[in-house]
Amino acid sequence: MTDEVILSIKGVQHEFGEDSATEMITTGHYYFRNGKHYILYEEAIPESGEQMSNTLKITPERIDLIKHGSHGTHMVFEANMKNMSLYPTPYGVMEVCFNTFNVAFKETNENIWVQTEYALEINDDFVSDCTIEINVCAKA
Repeated sequence: MTDEVILSIKGVQHEFGEDSATEMITTGHYYFRNGKHYILYEEAIPESGEQMSNTLKITPERIDLIKHGSHGTHMVFEANMKNMSLYPTPYGVMEVCFNTFNVAFKETNENIWVQTEYALEINDDFVSDCTIEINVCAKA
């Protein structure tokens, strides 16, 4: 894998028989250390225009998404585990839980693909089942 990568993150909420999808495609920087794949990328917050630095840490069993800045949080998706994160919003902090069912992982020399399925809870209330698909491709 090259240092410069193209990153696609697609999130789908499966709610009341309808799917609601969002996708972000951006560039980032990749490195591999201590058995973990790291992808560093920038993201603009739509409401404020603030640029946030994000770190994805990926192993075959787990995905960590760490957001730095005023909306900073650390989300963990690990198969058969329930992980909680505090998620700051302009309206206050929410307690968000990710009850992860599975993590699927595929790797080649030029690509990393990972997908997770989980139940999303906010402030102890079930919101929806969700899927996140992450695709990292060598830029060259």
